[in-house]
Amino acid sequence: MSCSLFEFCRLQELKTVRDFLFQNQSKESVEEKNITAENELSWDTSDWESGWDNDENKEEDSASSTKAEEEPSGQSQPWLQDCVVSLSPCADLLVVAREQKAAFLSAKWRTDDSGREEMTLAVTWSGHLSTEEGERVSSVIAIPLASQKRSSTGRPDWTCIVVGFTSGYVRFYTESGVLLLAQLLHVDPVLRLKCRTYEIPRHPGVTEQHEELSILYPAALVTIDGFSLFQSLRACRNQVARAAAAGSDVVPPPPLAYKKWGLQEMDTIVDHSSVGVMTLCVFDQMKNASILGGFHASVKGSPPAMSQFVTVGTGPYAGFYYAVEGNSQPLLSHVALAVASKLTSALFNAASGWLGWNKNKNEEEAAQKQKPKVEPATPLGIRFGLPDSRRHGESICLSPCNTLAGVTDDFGRVTLLDLARGAAIRMWKGYRDAQLGWLQVQEERGDREFSPSASLPRRHALFLIIYAPRRGILEVWAMQRGPRVGAFTVGKHCRLLYAGYHLMGVNSVTSQGWQLHTQQVCLLDPTTGAPRTINIPFHLALSDKKNERARDMHLLKRLSAVLKSRDMDPVSLEREAKSVLLEIKHPAIKKQALESLLSNRNAPVSCLTNVTSALHDALKQQDADEVEASLLQLCSSQLKLLQLYSDIQQLQSAADTEACSGNQDSLEGIEEELSRVGPALQRYAQLSSKPSVSFAQDSPDTPLSAQAFLTQLECAEDGEVKVNRRSDAEWNQLGNFMFWGCLCGKSPTHKVCDTLQLAGISPQQLLSLLMSVWLQREKEVLQKPVETVRNLHTLLIALSNMDGAVEESWDTQSVSPWWQQVRFTCIQSHNAAAALLAALVAHRAAKASITSRADSKVTATPCQCGRWLQLQSEWEAVSLELEQWVVCVRQLEDVLVLQTLLLVPSPQGTAGGAVVQCSIKTLQEGGTGGIADSVSKWVFRQNMAPERLKKILLRKETQDTGDQKEQKEDREEAEKCQEEADSPCFSELLLAVCQRFPDSLSPDLLFAHCCWEYVVQWNKDPEVHRY
Repeated sequence: MSCSLFEFCRLQELKTVRDFLFQNQSKESVEEKNITAENELSWDTSDWESGWDNDENKEEDSASSTKAEEEPSGQSQPWLQDCVVSLSPCADLLVVAREQKAAFLSAKWRTDDSGREEMTLAVTWSGHLSTEEGERVSSVIAIPLASQKRSSTGRPDWTCIVVGFTSGYVRFYTESGVLLLAQLLHVDPVLRLKCRTYEIPRHPGVTEQHEELSILYPAALVTIDGFSLFQSLRACRNQVARAAAAGSDVVPPPPLAYKKWGLQEMDTIVDHSSVGVMTLCVFDQMKNASILGGFHASVKGSPPAMSQFVTVGTGPYAGFYYAVEGNSQPLLSHVALAVASKLTSALFNAASGWLGWNKNKNEEEAAQKQKPKVEPATPLGIRFGLPDSRRHGESICLSPCNTLAGVTDDFGRVTLLDLARGAAIRMWKGYRDAQLGWLQVQEERGDREFSPSASLPRRHALFLIIYAPRRGILEVWAMQRGPRVGAFTVGKHCRLLYAGYHLMGVNSVTSQGWQLHTQQVCLLDPTTGAPRTINIPFHLALSDKKNERARDMHLLKRLSAVLKSRDMDPVSLEREAKSVLLEIKHPAIKKQALESLLSNRNAPVSCLTNVTSALHDALKQQDADEVEASLLQLCSSQLKLLQLYSDIQQLQSAADTEACSGNQDSLEGIEEELSRVGPALQRYAQLSSKPSVSFAQDSPDTPLSAQAFLTQLECAEDGEVKVNRRSDAEWNQLGNFMFWGCLCGKSPTHKVCDTLQLAGISPQQLLSLLMSVWLQREKEVLQKPVETVRNLHTLLIALSNMDGAVEESWDTQSVSPWWQQVRFTCIQSHNAAAALLAALVAHRAAKASITSRADSKVTATPCQCGRWLQLQSEWEAVSLELEQWVVCVRQLEDVLVLQTLLLVPSPQGTAGGAVVQCSIKTLQEGGTGGIADSVSKWVFRQNMAPERLKKILLRKETQDTGDQKEQKEDREEAEKCQEEADSPCFSELLLAVCQRFPDSLSPDLLFAHCCWEYVVQWNKDPEVHRY
């Protein structure tokens, strides 16, 4: 990772700005070119023109003259270097001024041809700024003012443009060019305007710097407090807005309070920097007192606070000034002068009215046009300087930390000053007309994860930006004695814009929770019209050992950015991820990068496999001592899982499926059972297949991604693959991926089972996954029960034949843990139909397993005289396992009939809760009254009359007595119910349930529960009379 230049906006109407600022000069330059061309054409060329064709010469002359006329003036010249340019730190306002004219460009958002939104700077105002005759713009800065609203997040409320003129005036404008305030602070031209805003101290003990606006004159320095300036500008802007709304004249605001220092003992001053308030240590205080006052100098108890100013120019080359706080009071004489002039004018007008005096209006206007009185400056002597008689300083740029400053001179040198010591600590040569800027980079949070000082505040790195226009190069240097970390070839006519401040009006209270969106350095190229800023990674400021780790962290961030990009194709993603992973040095960061790649959903399986394989091969080629075992194990295990995922995916898409003819003969018993329970399954499927709303991502048919597959499976060191059960949804999704294709007959069953067995997954976990997907897909299973039951039988047989499924030492007279797992799953399931079908299949498979084991024992034991065979034919083989299956199947049939009854929909508008989901486990835990309670709730939802319920409960006795008249009425009622609704008549279902649960649903017990249910509902809503 290295430095980079990136464009953050575009400049519009740049040609319009140039033509507006150089309008007069362009006309003069065109006239001069025409005169020059006429003089050149009037030369005597008869001595050499005869050798050339006259026609060709005429064409060339006409073409060159046309080209000279069409080429606009200033386009090929560095016109931006002749202008005063300032960019707001928020990059939302650009000011370009020259002589008396200026143009303001504000930020706007527009959509390009490709539909992407981008920020542009367009001209919002252009005009003349000067009001005095002969004055020109000498310096401009754009200061964003913070919003005072509590909901502000760090964006400026508005931006004030401060303009200094050669007449000494300083004027303040809005973004629309409206004059807010003007004040004459000194009679000399304004050389430079600079601003300092509040910054949160990074370390305890650092002096908190206040906001300030400083104006440099040739022999004076004026400072305006930032707080008072902020309040004055807000008041002026509000007053101008009210006057514009009311249509009245703007009341002149009172002048600003300021401090003026007369900088002495320096020949010429061209630039300055206001460092801020500082306090010397005791040693420096005693040293300065000894130098200034001699041996008998007295030292105060506490060091005084001083404002430090650094100037550059000549004699000396750099000067250091210290103004002790409290020695100079703000100059408020303008306020007294304005009040006194108004009082004098009022008294004079009154006296002239009494005495009849009249004054000439021209004299009054001349008096009003007189410049206000300028207060003298407070002398401030230089403390010390850097004397160099031949070197002339040109500019100074203060660092954000206020401890360093870069100075340029006429020798083409760039000098780095330590402001605390007052010494030059570094110098670069070969940078004539250089432009300087600073960039402070904060350490990323991820850079400190592996650092022992992770709990400390984040560090900051400081870089010096040098733009050499003569060479057209932009360089980045690490401070203080670091190397050059970046260099860019740019144009020779660019401008490096460095503000050195942020928002004005911010303090320690209002800045909490703000995200300041500011650009520190900007390179403006007039040829392309694209402002660009510099991105510098923090690790470039570190030493080699730390730099390697930080470089790896930035490579990890680069990989994360690539993975988040949705526009990158798989080939480019694979190439970029492979290069980043092979380039990272530290094993811990390499492992983190591999894990982030494997967890990305946008990466295809082929990309994951190829990148992991390349990393695994690279680790294998290294020495065993240099390779971390955990990283190598991670690569090998993930490769194994990715291969397993690919194999299952290929088997699911295979065109050939296994023939099931061998399994059809063995399903004769199950088919008989299916025909027996078929009507009950049909009624259950009819009642349970109601339309419902579901989300697409929750659908069981959603394909399982490779990333989800890797998160659920874990490969141990011994090669065994373990499935981690996190949630039921993820578990069911994994089971669908493995076995649903086999259950539908779309995937070869034995090949899938062999693949899973070779991978090392335990048969118990595979059985749990198979049962979960079977119970979850109950609706699909009931649509094709014969086919799915046959495939389930094949899968159960294949899984039971795996190593470790059914123990070889299992006695057929005892309960098998393998089949007990299937039985326990069916007992707990609320899907009664799917559980019943699974129990029938498992019963058949367990019986076949017991028979095969018995046959193997008979084959292994020799038969003596046929006596053993005769005894076995006389006795029936009884197994505890099979008896438990018989009981389980019988219980599931009862639960299926009960659940079918509970699924009968209630009449519209009746009260009652949701349908109760029952299973064998819930019925056993509910006790003797659990079934009656569920049926009583169903009776309440059906709004069934007691007489009808009594009639249904007594139907069994009616059927036993053989009363044909009653039976005929019952058949007519059943036919009527069948005609009214598509579902079967609930009276028959209720009768079937009562026959299966004769003790729990005895008439007295059921009527008691129904009575109690009505009492409960009446207690909830006593106003309903039917309760």
